[in-house]
Amino acid sequence: MKTVYILGAGFSKEAGAPNQTEIMNCIFSKKDNDNLKNPDHQYFKDFLVKQMNFDESQFKLIQLEDIFTPLDRCLSDNINFRGLGITEIMKIRESVFNLIGLAIKDELNKHSNKKHYIDIFADYLVNLSAERINNRRKNKDPVSVISTNWDILLDNSIHNSIQKNYIGTAVVDYCCYISSLDPHDDTVQPGLKMLGSGGFNVKLLKLHGSLNWLQCPRCMRIYTGFSEKFATQKNKRCRHCDNNFPEENGHHKLVSNLIMPTFIKDLSNPQYKIIWQNAGIEISEADELIFIGYSLPNADFEMRQLLSRMTKRNAKIKVVDYIKDIHSPEGIIEQNKVAIRWKGFFGKRNIIFYFDGASKFLINEHYLPSLENT
Repeated sequence: MKTVYILGAGFSKEAGAPNQTEIMNCIFSKKDNDNLKNPDHQYFKDFLVKQMNFDESQFKLIQLEDIFTPLDRCLSDNINFRGLGITEIMKIRESVFNLIGLAIKDELNKHSNKKHYIDIFADYLVNLSAERINNRRKNKDPVSVISTNWDILLDNSIHNSIQKNYIGTAVVDYCCYISSLDPHDDTVQPGLKMLGSGGFNVKLLKLHGSLNWLQCPRCMRIYTGFSEKFATQKNKRCRHCDNNFPEENGHHKLVSNLIMPTFIKDLSNPQYKIIWQNAGIEISEADELIFIGYSLPNADFEMRQLLSRMTKRNAKIKVVDYIKDIHSPEGIIEQNKVAIRWKGFFGKRNIIFYFDGASKFLINEHYLPSLENT
């Protein structure tokens, strides 16, 4: 029996992480926000006013897709966006990367006491994955997580659980080629290396990137670490390229590599190709898929096609959502809408719905009363 968890923005919502529709408001609405002190803030603001023709009062209404889709189209076709050339477009994208990272960090810091359910989930994942220790990986592969989120709440919780209980014998495995940003940090290792030494990996595949990832645009290595959001850091360099090409020392600056909300997702990055390929394999092996805080949006067509192609015919499906006042007439109507959406995608497969949110689902050992697929 193998279970694959697929996490959306709703997974982290109860811990204080903003969803995509709230990020613009987080960036611009709070006068004491650190973003206002960031030079990227003024650069982004000028772009919205001068190029996108918005008034400041309208900023919180802007959808991120409407910013990144035209910019990404211009980059892919090598054309200007209004008065901006390719260099300016890339600078805008990098500025927004940084602001989004800061906005998420600010919100999470305000709600740091609300992530207990994520710690519980992380302990569960680590203990279940530990069945693979001592080279039992060929016969044991019970669980993995696929996430569409950028935040590192779960990443840090898994890492902390490993350090408490399995130090030196397990790693968070992003299922791609990674290096530690700190050369002396041996808690960051490729999962295959740890498996080869008799330890085990906890698989966490982040389809849209992560706030603790930076990438070298030359060798394409991903650098990572825990308890910090490295995507908001600047002027970090690839130590491998600095060593291999000393005559170019100082030119191997690490960059953010998040996949932003856009209808033109560029998955050509070799690291993301590996992650998406491995995600397809994990889904194909799953006897049970548990979706937490993921709404199966039409715009996420890459994920929808992956699920459509790779899900077993007999896979069991659980959908964890949150609906306020689920027993009210309005709540029942909303439940039916959710059920219709998922049944319209997964067909005759058995689907069970939970509408009390991620935290209650994960904390309660035997779960909560559910709406069965009939």
